[in-house]
Amino acid sequence: MPRTRLQPEARRAQLLQCALGALAEHGVARATHSHVAERAGVSVSAVHSYFRTREDLVSAVLDEVEAYLVDIVSTSLGGPKTVHDALVMLPVRFADDAREKPDMLKVWLDWSTGVREDVWPRYMEVLENLHGIAQKVFARGKREGLLPETLNARAAARIYLGGGHTVALMQFAGASRRELDALIEQLVRGVMGVGPDVVLPSDF
Repeated sequence: MPRTRLQPEARRAQLLQCALGALAEHGVARATHSHVAERAGVSVSAVHSYFRTREDLVSAVLDEVEAYLVDIVSTSLGGPKTVHDALVMLPVRFADDAREKPDMLKVWLDWSTGVREDVWPRYMEVLENLHGIAQKVFARGKREGLLPETLNARAAARIYLGGGHTVALMQFAGASRRELDALIEQLVRGVMGVGPDVVLPSDF
């Protein structure tokens, strides 16, 4: 069967998707041009023509993951939502995306544990940005009198995003929706400083 000829932009997009899958399967530290070529059904040299080095390949995939993370955190926590609804939305979306966009989430989780000189500094920069976005929600909650004045918004943002990370891991581990809902409720209650005797809206 003849190989389909794609325009350069379309070919690069295809190879980038294959690279995302390759990094999800083999890890950020181990995926190669050969893995991408095998997935795309092209020669290794064809992959090199778009991503000259392995560093170029990994960087392009991490660009996609970074854009995904900034978008999902910004859109989940922003907009005309209550603080509670915003805080619930993000971990719910992480759980859903771990099922619907597994490659993206797998690369994120692998990147987040890759304490290596080549990728770790960049991840810390991304994480700092995400913490800053989340911190604004906690600051708003304090201004609106919904969260305790003593709440450290920066620390809460770190704990909260760490909880979202755990939700994604649990989805991959095969947790039931009931288990995920319980974790999300506990996470949101914890970062909001809300005890078990307070009834929260039923939107899980």
